[in-house]
Amino acid sequence: MASLDGGPRKRRKTDDELLESFHDSFLCQNPSFADAIYRFKDITTGLGAFTIGSCNAADPDNGCSFNKAVCTIKPTQRVYAFANFFVDAFKMLKNFVTKKEIPSDSEMKMFLLCLIRFLVNTENQEGLSQAEDCTNDTELAVLLTFHLFTRLSASPRFIVDDQKPAQPKACPCRRRHGQVTYGDTSIGNPVVWHGCLDLIMEGSNVSVDMLDQDSEASSNRESGRTVTQRMLDMTDNSMGSGLVQLAAKTIVQSFYYRQVYPERENSLIPGVGVSSTGLVFYFYDSVHDVLLGSSRFPLAAFSPFEINFTAVIALWMVLNHKYLCNGLSSVDIEKVPKAGFVTAARNKLHIYRAELRQGGVNFRLFTANSLDPLSFVNSKFILSDVLKDV
Repeated sequence: MASLDGGPRKRRKTDDELLESFHDSFLCQNPSFADAIYRFKDITTGLGAFTIGSCNAADPDNGCSFNKAVCTIKPTQRVYAFANFFVDAFKMLKNFVTKKEIPSDSEMKMFLLCLIRFLVNTENQEGLSQAEDCTNDTELAVLLTFHLFTRLSASPRFIVDDQKPAQPKACPCRRRHGQVTYGDTSIGNPVVWHGCLDLIMEGSNVSVDMLDQDSEASSNRESGRTVTQRMLDMTDNSMGSGLVQLAAKTIVQSFYYRQVYPERENSLIPGVGVSSTGLVFYFYDSVHDVLLGSSRFPLAAFSPFEINFTAVIALWMVLNHKYLCNGLSSVDIEKVPKAGFVTAARNKLHIYRAELRQGGVNFRLFTANSLDPLSFVNSKFILSDVLKDV
């Protein structure tokens, strides 16, 4: 019994020492971290409320895959502080940094430790500095999974889409972090929106989507050489664009989450959009029909590499949303603009609410009809009477 009792006591002491030394060892060297926390109360990290215009979520003929989703996202005049939806997490982090208060609640302390361990581990940042060197989306997803997502999440299990053409077996940083897990990430229903999620953080129930980017050449001031930067277009509302797919996947994930966990009070479910340069967060509440979206959070500054603490804090909150997110409870729900998805999908709303699946979703339920007139079945040929004797 002595050895069994000794292990946990030693671990707790190590955790407490880490928290108690954080201010002297990390915060003194990185005073901007405190400023990053307060940004969650201002508009720079705000979540805009959106309405939905044209939408094929309930196409009467076919279900649409995510890459063919039509979902015109329209901004409203409402922007909500990010902290509104993570009140307890924000208070805990602010009190820890400003007052050195360590949470008495064991679960909250566990979540805080996830963040602190990430911040003090320089290996994480060394790995993230290679994000711009990834040659494809899957490499980037794997790199960010090992160096960011699993480090900030209290539930680090993950699955990468096994339909990706490139499937690296290890992290691109070439360090041994464990095996990359590929599997079936399909979600939805063939008669409505459906498809594969790029990455699922299983324990967190958070989907991660790799966003399309445009290339832009710029000059590096230090080296004088021209470098290519990939920038995310925050205005692209076209069919299957990165942001449209992110919204569609988040909406489907929210309905599925509600279907599986109907007893949960919070129904505001996040989706994460990722590029090599930043993060975007979308949230959908399938009970109250509310769609929220963020601006782009730069992941870091490069040349030299410096992690963006605001992006890290936001991702930490989102990845642990099952415990840290309070949903819409701190805002006046009656004044939050409705997205209008419930209306747009009303003809198939029962499918979204009760017939979604995760895994084993068939993408080929429908047979495409030929548009060649010679292939029409039981066709009737019509020749005008005025031509019959000509």
